[in-house]
Amino acid sequence: MKMSKDNQSNITAAMNKVAENLKPTIAKGSADDDGSPSDKQVLIRVTDAERSRWKEAASQGQSSLSAWIKEALNSEAKRVLECDHPVNMTKFYPWATICTKCKQRL
Repeated sequence: MKMSKDNQSNITAAMNKVAENLKPTIAKGSADDDGSPSDKQVLIRVTDAERSRWKEAASQGQSSLSAWIKEALNSEAKRVLECDHPVNMTKFYPWATICTKCKQRL
């Protein structure tokens, strides 16, 4: 479904209005690995089912939803960005070489 320019403008205006009223919050103990405070926000759209599932997983791990999401995303970023492409996890094909650990084409 293609969105009209008016609808897109309305959505952009609404998101800008929401962003104007957001106040950065820093939870106690909320810091990056280097000790700097977490002062940036990421706004994403998810379904009720996704949010409920993530919240349940976070509570079972006895952490906040925010901390759980940060841990999951940081873990995935590390896997993707810092993979050492171990030889025993590398598949060689005539047309490509694939690391099965990070799924990257080498």
